[in-house]
Amino acid sequence: MQKINLLIVTTSRADYGLLYPLIKKIYSDNFFNPKLLVTGAHLSSFYGMTISKIIEDGFSIDYQVEMTQEGDAEKDVCNSIAIGLKGFSNIFSREDIDLIIVLGDRYELLAVCIAALINKIPIAHIHGGETTYGVIDDTIRHSITKMSSIHFPSIDLYAKRIIQMGENPERVFVVGALGVDNVYQIELMTKEQLSKFVEIDFDKNVALMTYHPVTLDEYDSAGKQVIEILEALMETNLFVLITMPNADTGGRQIYEIITRYTIKYPGKFKLVKNLGQKAYLSAMKFSKLMIGNSSSGIIESASFKLPVVNIGDRQKGRYKPINVIDADCSKTSILKAIDVALSPEFIKSIKDLSNPYGDGNAADRIINVLKSTDLTNKSKLLKKGFYDLDFKPYA
Repeated sequence: MQKINLLIVTTSRADYGLLYPLIKKIYSDNFFNPKLLVTGAHLSSFYGMTISKIIEDGFSIDYQVEMTQEGDAEKDVCNSIAIGLKGFSNIFSREDIDLIIVLGDRYELLAVCIAALINKIPIAHIHGGETTYGVIDDTIRHSITKMSSIHFPSIDLYAKRIIQMGENPERVFVVGALGVDNVYQIELMTKEQLSKFVEIDFDKNVALMTYHPVTLDEYDSAGKQVIEILEALMETNLFVLITMPNADTGGRQIYEIITRYTIKYPGKFKLVKNLGQKAYLSAMKFSKLMIGNSSSGIIESASFKLPVVNIGDRQKGRYKPINVIDADCSKTSILKAIDVALSPEFIKSIKDLSNPYGDGNAADRIINVLKSTDLTNKSKLLKKGFYDLDFKPYA
């Protein structure tokens, strides 16, 4: 039997961490001939050259496309997309690829998917149908959905949105979130191991902070927003472990401000550029609180019954478990939310929480769908049509 040529694309530590359980199982399955394309922030020294983590995990890297520019202003992002489109098309035009797998909403994937579509290669999209209000990724995600032939949303609500966009229900498969697979399948660190790894005492009150730019806001608003968060945290008894912001417009501004605070207040804040998935999930397990606007605070956090203060509009529109408390990006609102999140009443209310984003078997479900689909018939996959809801033709 001819093996299916799959190309998996990863753009950053964030999507690689989520893709990891799927990549691992695909690479051990003889049904597939998998290849890995690495691009985006993975190849940036500023973001820690996280390609090294992929190599460390034992995966061979078949293609690299450098596209991340020095700056992160709008023109730099546009230049990155242009460079990436040329690089991806050069690869796709010469290689025999049956299906490309992408996850999420990164702008790098817009270039990937345009090149794949023009070169007549079907796309499978993971985590479609979600919304992130106030972020340009929202529109990019929906664009990727319209270019994709197979869809793997995490919950029913997102599947309905994909169908509402005209995608055939027969190609939409609710599988859960891959991030939850990691919670169940990665052997997490002990508290002692984690404390040694990040040089923070997790016997103390530690908050895990991840804050990304809200890209539809004004460019300089990113700095003002993160200052509000850091100033609020200054008034708590929490020690704050901070992870790197995304490579989005305003991301470097956030990074520079966080760096200033960590230098000025080393007894209060610590920035770790690349925790890696194992340490990041371990930090979620042993932290008292998570704060910021990361999707992990919406999706993975429920598995740890971790109180989360979700700030601003970035995650607006996503279904939120009851462990998540929304706050405006103001010092007063953030402090009120922290007080509620750390209260004994709130902690008691989430102790029996089950994660609505899955049971840890998303990768298996995706693989089962791929195996039951004729992936060699590219023409059939690419000719999607438009699925109408309650369509009534004109008389």
